[in-house]
Amino acid sequence: MSRWRQVGRLLVGASWGQRVVVIGAVVVYATLAVVDPATARSSAAGGIALFGRMASLVVASLLLANALGHALPEDRVAATLGAAAGTRGVVLAGLLGGLLPGGPYAVYPIVERVGDRGASAPAVVALLVGYSAIGVGRVPFGLGVFGPRIVLARLAIGVVGTVGVAVVLAAVWPD
Repeated sequence: MSRWRQVGRLLVGASWGQRVVVIGAVVVYATLAVVDPATARSSAAGGIALFGRMASLVVASLLLANALGHALPEDRVAATLGAAAGTRGVVLAGLLGGLLPGGPYAVYPIVERVGDRGASAPAVVALLVGYSAIGVGRVPFGLGVFGPRIVLARLAIGVVGTVGVAVVLAAVWPD
């Protein structure tokens, strides 16, 4: 890959999803700079300061996630979450996804590695659904803000929804 292509991928993103976010941010800030330059400067300064505070956490999380992903035993992942595991494996993947802590910058590389190590496509989707719907990592904060009644209801709905989605995925998505 040429040096210019590498620079372009770094600045604008390697995938269309990244490019949409980067170009969207440029459009928003360009518009804001025309409409309200002071707010544009203040917002950019706040974003850069936040990046400075979060950069080490994001880098450490990505490194840790990749290390954990590479440590997963391929034969065990394939046996537990692969196509041969069937509906049970997809449901298990969804429930395991609900236990994954951290933000997407840490979780997504782990989920990607699980797929690379032999999990079926429905199991990978179920992992992501469980991560989003159950999200036990959000329980302590939720308890502080909403209290146990709301948090328990969210967890119950998340678990039932994740299991339901996993069963449907296993039935309709042959892998």
